[in-house]
Amino acid sequence: MEQKPSFASVLGNRGFLNLWINQILVQLSYNSLNFALIIWVFQLTGSNTAVAALLLAVYLPAVLLGLFTGVLVDLMDRKKIILMINFFLCLAFFSLIFLKDIYPAILAVAFFVNALGQFYAPAEASAIPLIVKRPQLLTANSFFSITLYSCFLLGFGLAGPFINHFGINFVFSLGGIFLGIAFFLALFFPSIRAEPDSQGKKLILALKSSRFKQIKEVGLYEIRETIHLIRGKLPVLSSIIILAGVQMVIGILAVLMPALLERSLNIKATDASYILIIPLGAGIVTGGLILSRIGHLLVRRRLVAKATIFGGLLFFLMGVAPIRPQPLPFFSQLPLSSVVAVGSFLLGMVMVSILVPSQTVLQENTPEDMRGKVYSVLGVAMAGLSLIPVLLSGILADIFGPMPIVLAMGAIIMLAGAFGLKPNLFFAKKSLPYHMREFLGLGHWEGK
Repeated sequence: MEQKPSFASVLGNRGFLNLWINQILVQLSYNSLNFALIIWVFQLTGSNTAVAALLLAVYLPAVLLGLFTGVLVDLMDRKKIILMINFFLCLAFFSLIFLKDIYPAILAVAFFVNALGQFYAPAEASAIPLIVKRPQLLTANSFFSITLYSCFLLGFGLAGPFINHFGINFVFSLGGIFLGIAFFLALFFPSIRAEPDSQGKKLILALKSSRFKQIKEVGLYEIRETIHLIRGKLPVLSSIIILAGVQMVIGILAVLMPALLERSLNIKATDASYILIIPLGAGIVTGGLILSRIGHLLVRRRLVAKATIFGGLLFFLMGVAPIRPQPLPFFSQLPLSSVVAVGSFLLGMVMVSILVPSQTVLQENTPEDMRGKVYSVLGVAMAGLSLIPVLLSGILADIFGPMPIVLAMGAIIMLAGAFGLKPNLFFAKKSLPYHMREFLGLGHWEGK
């Protein structure tokens, strides 16, 4: 009987170990940069709209490239892709030391960094099955999933204190150094190639001969195949909408965060690491542990709906939070900071209660050989649906302040949750087709 692979045996794979360390260094740098730039742009311009434009530069690469990067990555040696990305990311980070006072340059670098990120994620994920043995695949993916979310929380959590104590250049320099180390490690990767499928081979020929019509045909074929899978499958479509909606809310919150903290709650924006990010991460971990034990006993749709209502209530309460006369450091305003921290912790539990069931439904209703394409569509939807609301929230916050936007967002989220929980309050039985009522639960109209 084959022995179950251990963490030690997976880490003993030199190629995997290098790839894993590369992921840690890149993700820590990448997430620290995105958080630092949000704070820095607000301090530089004092404008929510400017922060919203920065978020557009972050999201736009996913919309423009998301459906094609997976296909393109399959055509090249992953080692070369990761090497080039590490190198150009390193240059981008160090360039910000000299460009940080030029707002258009910040937008250009943010767009460039996130465009590279669109290639890094599929290159990294698709390299794992090529460098570890099949029995080790689940353990290897567990490593990458844990470090992905851990680096997100650490990157965002450390950026604020770093800016407070060492200045913004420290974030750029440390990230650049990390990426330089990542580049050096990538030099020792083995060649990581896979045989492209029929569409990949077609795309190779089209790229070599610069036949843009064929390149377009391949892209449209991939889109049609994925839409064909999604069309008519309400569980898949609703999961994509829910997950994209969560991303949209996160984007709006990121735009409003600096002004909400400094101008409305009068807490220093760099202290968001203490009162928002760390408690949020703790809430996600706690909620995940609870769900892992009792999640199978809960009806997913009702869990998501109730969590959505509660999340909307948290935003509504945030919108009516007390106002203080001047910005203060975190520890000088502990009572208010504690309230916000508790709210962030609860929001983390809400997020995991929405994300985990939705991800599970999406995975259960998607064929394995189509899952990559569906997740590509999900990535595009998450970024695309966020573009206009994120920009609009920045403009409206500059006109009316962040509090009315948070209040309105809370009300809309609660209504969305109420629809999922009690759809018969919004639509009569004759207003919805049978398959929609069946998906939402026939009991709402049958009196069960």
